[in-house]
Amino acid sequence: MLGARIRQTRIAQGLRLEDLASRAGFTKGFLSKIENGKASPPIATLLKLAAALGVDATDLLQDDAGGAHDDPHATVHVRPEDRLEIANAAAGPGYQYLSLAARRRLKMMEPFLITVRPEDVDREKTFQHPGEEFIFVVAGETEYRVGDETYHLKQGDSLYFDASKPHAPYPKDVPVTFVAIFCAPPAQQARAARRAAEAVAASEA
Repeated sequence: MLGARIRQTRIAQGLRLEDLASRAGFTKGFLSKIENGKASPPIATLLKLAAALGVDATDLLQDDAGGAHDDPHATVHVRPEDRLEIANAAAGPGYQYLSLAARRRLKMMEPFLITVRPEDVDREKTFQHPGEEFIFVVAGETEYRVGDETYHLKQGDSLYFDASKPHAPYPKDVPVTFVAIFCAPPAQQARAARRAAEAVAASEA
């Protein structure tokens, strides 16, 4: 289980539950639910936890990845049938995330194939996380919000944006499928985790 691997990594580093929660900018109760399998972290949350632990996000998924490569120069070939589906219940219904490089543990990017079903999407929900994001539409079409702007994307269109801005796809009539690549340099992830921890500490002071 993902939650168990987060707990194992935390304990191996000598961190208490409240230590990791503070670093990542979450409450102790929310982190406890994740570790105990009572909450499924969205990709943005997983990236923040990985940054707070100083590991690659795939390190937390490695048991599911099957033969993950530690070699940062390894070439990873992933066939369609070998794509790893990432549980992302916190994103809400209507989303399917398939990891395109889960077996490569050490990497600067996290590529996914994401399908969004319009009938199930919460149109009030947006996402934010450290770093930058690139998306490329491979099927369907969607409105895609980034900050205060909304873009109409069709097959073949792409966006590259600052992922710290609120963003989300809103398909209208048919499902949309797009490649999404998340990228945040370790230093940027660490700064984001530190700022979140400082904000939590300030709110509790």
